[in-house]
Amino acid sequence: MLLSITPEEALHLIESPCQILKERIVPAEFPHLSDSPYQPGYDWLYNYERRIAAFLEKWLRAYRYELIGEKGILCEALSNAFCHGHDKDPQKPILVRVLLGERGLIVQIKDTGPGFDVQGIYQRYHSRKKYYFTAGNGIRLMDQSSQFGVLHDATGTVFILVHLFDNGFETVSRLAR
Repeated sequence: MLLSITPEEALHLIESPCQILKERIVPAEFPHLSDSPYQPGYDWLYNYERRIAAFLEKWLRAYRYELIGEKGILCEALSNAFCHGHDKDPQKPILVRVLLGERGLIVQIKDTGPGFDVQGIYQRYHSRKKYYFTAGNGIRLMDQSSQFGVLHDATGTVFILVHLFDNGFETVSRLAR
């Protein structure tokens, strides 16, 4: 679900966050995978999303296929950072952070691009503009999730995935946009 909270409020939701992973991903530095099912230029994504899923398995194993693969939220966020944020420049780094708290977990994906109009995109999506029902797979997947809350920072350069333990989103559904 798309959340209408700030990144600081998301940190507060998971209570006492501690950074447990910080990685700088440069797509050009990943080895070419001849068996990748992804389109050319995205084999780095196939490789990395499986690595991050393995790291997150302790907390999010049951939701692996909601996170990675063709319809995965993290896959879409990483792809958006590469494609839109970096204009498919494989030399530009994507930063990934994972924060673990007492009540949940946050995954942040940051690109170094110019950002986007977060409020404008969310408004167009919620007004059911045709684009989001013929393309815009990422925002649709993010909004339809019942296990993960999603938000972006005000600049549109940081994607934030929030997972609350013990079905916490049932009690915070009022935070949805």
